[in-house]
Amino acid sequence: MNKLLFLSKKSSTSNLYRFYSRAPINESSIKSSFDPKVVEEFKYKYWQDSGLFKPKSNNGGEKFSMVLPPPNVTGSLHIGHSLTTTIQDSLIRYNRMMGKEVLWVPGLDHSGIATQVAVEKELQVKQGKTRFDLGREKFLEQVFQWTDQYSSNINNQLKITGSSLDWSRSVFTLDEQRNDAVQTAFIRMFEMGLIYRSTRLVNWCPYLQSVISDIEVDHKVIEKPTMLKLKSRKKSVEVGAIHNIAYMMEDPMLAPLIVSTTRPETIFGDTGLAIHPLDERYKDYHGKFAIHPFNHERIPIVLDDILVNREMGTGVVKITPAHDFNDYQCGQRHSLPIVNILNSNGTLNENSTAEFEGVDRLDARSMVIEKLEQMGLYREKLAHPQTLSICSRSGDLLEPVLKPQWYVKCKDMADKSIEFVESGEIKIIPESFRADWSRWLTNIQDWCISRQLWWGNPIPAYRVIMIDKVTNEDLDIHLTETERLKQEKWVVGKNEKEARENVFKTYGIANAGEYRLEKDQDVLDTWFSSGLFPISSMGWPTATKNSDNDNDFSRFLPLDVMETGSDILFFWVARMVMMCSTLNNGEVPFKTILLHPMIRDSQGRKMSKSLGNVIDPLHVINGISLQDLKENLSKSNLSQQEKVTATKGLEKEFPQGIPQCGTDSLRFSLAQYPINGKDINLDISKIIGNRLFCNKLWNASKFVFNYLVNLNNLSINLYYNNNNNEKDQQQPFNYLESTTLIDKWILLKLSKLVEIVNESYKSNNLSIAAQSLYSFFQYDFCDIYIECIKADLSKPILSKQNEHSSLVLASVLDSYLRMLHPFMPFITEDLWQRLPKSKQQLEIANSIEIDDSLSIMISDYPNPSYKYHQLFKNQEIEIEKQVNLFLDTLKLIRSQKVSLGINEKTKLIIKLQIIGDDQILIKSSFNQLKDSFEKLLNSNLIIDENNNNDNNNNNDNNDLTNISINKFTISKELQISIEFDKEINNQLNQKLINPNQSNDKKILKLENFIKQLQDEIDNPDFKQRVPEKVQNIKIEKLNQYKIELKEIYKK
Repeated sequence: MNKLLFLSKKSSTSNLYRFYSRAPINESSIKSSFDPKVVEEFKYKYWQDSGLFKPKSNNGGEKFSMVLPPPNVTGSLHIGHSLTTTIQDSLIRYNRMMGKEVLWVPGLDHSGIATQVAVEKELQVKQGKTRFDLGREKFLEQVFQWTDQYSSNINNQLKITGSSLDWSRSVFTLDEQRNDAVQTAFIRMFEMGLIYRSTRLVNWCPYLQSVISDIEVDHKVIEKPTMLKLKSRKKSVEVGAIHNIAYMMEDPMLAPLIVSTTRPETIFGDTGLAIHPLDERYKDYHGKFAIHPFNHERIPIVLDDILVNREMGTGVVKITPAHDFNDYQCGQRHSLPIVNILNSNGTLNENSTAEFEGVDRLDARSMVIEKLEQMGLYREKLAHPQTLSICSRSGDLLEPVLKPQWYVKCKDMADKSIEFVESGEIKIIPESFRADWSRWLTNIQDWCISRQLWWGNPIPAYRVIMIDKVTNEDLDIHLTETERLKQEKWVVGKNEKEARENVFKTYGIANAGEYRLEKDQDVLDTWFSSGLFPISSMGWPTATKNSDNDNDFSRFLPLDVMETGSDILFFWVARMVMMCSTLNNGEVPFKTILLHPMIRDSQGRKMSKSLGNVIDPLHVINGISLQDLKENLSKSNLSQQEKVTATKGLEKEFPQGIPQCGTDSLRFSLAQYPINGKDINLDISKIIGNRLFCNKLWNASKFVFNYLVNLNNLSINLYYNNNNNEKDQQQPFNYLESTTLIDKWILLKLSKLVEIVNESYKSNNLSIAAQSLYSFFQYDFCDIYIECIKADLSKPILSKQNEHSSLVLASVLDSYLRMLHPFMPFITEDLWQRLPKSKQQLEIANSIEIDDSLSIMISDYPNPSYKYHQLFKNQEIEIEKQVNLFLDTLKLIRSQKVSLGINEKTKLIIKLQIIGDDQILIKSSFNQLKDSFEKLLNSNLIIDENNNNDNNNNNDNNDLTNISINKFTISKELQISIEFDKEINNQLNQKLINPNQSNDKKILKLENFIKQLQDEIDNPDFKQRVPEKVQNIKIEKLNQYKIELKEIYKK
């Protein structure tokens, strides 16, 4: 669509002008019902092309900065990402509208293991090859092609969801700048003594042949003997059982010791048996030796009160230091040999026996049991609950393996990070996570950062291998693995030249012929590069605060908010604080940590492709049929069994597919969930409900536009403009004489909304803002205000009292759209463009240097600093009292109409009898709202403040016969009577009765309404997710239905 210039377009009905900005809208779409696709079209491109996402200098004013937690470049964004972007974009848009210089940096994470696994799966499915078939270089070419494709998909999704990111600053954790930052960080931390190399037990995935992070470990509880099918294997393996094995003693006079194990295959790595020093059963075994059943070596009986629990099992524990974390510690305490029995791929190595060498460790389990049975050493198998550690990426069973790896010393950095939070330099929201922060960091272990992968940031380290001058052989060629590891020399450097310089600095070796360098082939843990993201995305290490005061690093650090999921508080957020503060002179990378909970499905289950309950944001936005959902599933990399399970999940979760809801509905729904640490059970029906809200907003705006056609926007001054420039704030309109009571009431409600919403943003409690915006529009503006002013505005000639009611209407809608914009950017932009612009807005537009563009996203956000914010504050109590009495009267009369069976078309005569000291005030309020009252209740209103109601005669009564008069009390100040012609009412009711409809059907309908509402109110989440005002309305509606049902039963 071509850009639209500011148009000064004469109205066909007047000589007045309408002004529109250049943000693209479809002029004719307003005549139709709301269509999110039409409304959202072209707007994002316009915002981006106009440079509205870039920070705009505000002459040294406030700044606001965030970075998008870089999504893993492994496919499509899920609904959890949408929650993240909704919260962040809402904060960004709000602060931009508040006049701050705003920066939001996008980025993508290379996601080492996840990406490599995804590409390997695709390679296997499409070509039947492994990465080893291709070789490292060609495999990495494939990965880069894959990431190019999927990074484009992800960025497109972010744009569709309205994320106003500065794409000119987009980064990738493996791009040249970020890779240099990672290399620099590793080298500096190595030189600071924070990075070191050590041989320890790690979580090893045989399928990936790599160490994996704790966050990539799934824990599966098995209660009883089970044949478990792993994704990484064709054959099932038995788990949930414990095996009792006899160890013969060196001393033939001693009975064999019985040990229990869930992993018989690890017996080849046993180098000791442990008993409790106080266990009387085994006092004769102190200092003795057992005989290993396979290699027949002597293994010591050690006394250990840490490893052994006398009350469990036989009280004897086999010690396998190389393949169990607890056994490793025990082995260290007793100086036991450490024997690794596994190759990198999970097969048994030369430390087993010739019969078992090369056999997968899980296949070897049954073979070992069979062999022990032949030896007469196998005793029995028992059911035994156990928790398995499974690699979330490959599905393989993890093995503790002793491997040399690179580690980060964390203790000092962790202590400093605790101090940042305790001192208030960093704030955590919700505050309940402060305790987790302190607990995790207090008990932190050193961090293993090396991975045996091909895809990732290379480790800038070189092993220095000394060369024999005579034989020209490596001097360590004849050493054992243990000896070699002890004598290893390592240096760091971004290239070989730097590494050789460090060889001389570290080891004093000047002659390059005395050694050779071997580059470390491992890559760094993805969390290492992610941990640098706040500073690397701002240009570090090239840019620093000392290098140039005008760079992003100087202007926008520390970030104002780091928003992310609570599940990665330790894995990512804590590491960012530790690493960035260490590398940036002790300065914190961000001021506030804002955490949101995990999104689960409507049943509270974790979302998983294999369950078929994953929600793709684009499916919610565009809609998708159940058949298409199944077709997408059939093309996935899931196993056949997983596809069957997932298909059943889809049929249960989305029986009718997912209807088109649009971006705004999705965002608004997600924003309404409280981020108090509790998981979110996402229900599609909530999003569909907000799709209906969009429709209501669209239709209500159309109603407003009808009354603004002749509005002279050259002279009007609407509410909440020029918030930050008080001297330019002009009185909006003649608010004292030319507005009605209900006008003043809605402006009061608007001012309260402004306060609530702004305070919610300041406290980062966006759900309160979203819920308040929903309630205001749904109930205050539409159900009350619009219904009340219809009668006044429909008159051909407006009275002096409501002359400016249309300006109030315009002001409220204008202010509301601007407040709603951060949550619902597309529909608010479209509707706002259709409003006549105020004098202030046009002046602002003409001063903007972005091609004279004007968009709602750079308009003023209504806030309490506005000069006329408390315009009616001194009348608040009086106005509230008057309108509440009016509303209570309407409500009770409607209730009485239902109770009395009065048809809606029956004309009523309603007489108000005013008693007490407030007669003048009450009479004034009902006189002001008389037209609205009569229209809403199809009545004639007679007001009597002199307590002589019975003597009043009304000309309308002269032709009425068979009059029914019903009196009741509204309050101590107000009594009321309803008069209607019973015969006419009965005739109207007879015409409307369907011959097939009986009281039984009415009863059934009411009972269904009551059950639906009762179920909703009884839901445990009702009080948490539904605004208090909406709760009260629903409860009141429930009670009303019950009254109606009771009246029908009476009849």
